[in-house]
Amino acid sequence: MEKKKSLTALRLVLLAATALLWSCAQTPMSVGHMKRDAWSLEEPHSLQAKFMRFDYQVLPVGDAAGIKGWAYLDTRKLPEWAQWIESLRFTAYLCTPEGHVVAQDTRTFLPREVRADEGIGFEFTLRPEEWGAQPLFITFGYRLVLTEGRDIKGGKGPFFASEDAITR
Repeated sequence: MEKKKSLTALRLVLLAATALLWSCAQTPMSVGHMKRDAWSLEEPHSLQAKFMRFDYQVLPVGDAAGIKGWAYLDTRKLPEWAQWIESLRFTAYLCTPEGHVVAQDTRTFLPREVRADEGIGFEFTLRPEEWGAQPLFITFGYRLVLTEGRDIKGGKGPFFASEDAITR
């Protein structure tokens, strides 16, 4: 009887440990569905997403890739009433030609007024576990929530837009 209890306890511990390790394992991410640019150092690039344009340069920073640039909202594609960015997040992804994400970095920005002519500056640092010999690509994800104005309750909205990596 005692042996049976010990075996049951051991099974429960092993099951809990397996569940813990499973939850800690990083889920593979893909940006294969997103527009992306070939990796190149110090050349200016522009990447057009559905609601945003990312103008950027890749700069070497030790063993990492620094990405510096400006993002612009395409206000022609937004509802006219959307005048306030309530929530904004950008993610830069470094990926393989197939879209497998090898490194990423995310930045969150403070609320602000929607302005087509004013870019949102960003800087990212990407450090893949290993660089490898295959070509690499860069893309940007974003998540934004727009409202009519600051602290306006009710009314129209919110307007939500997102382009991001997916898990496979």
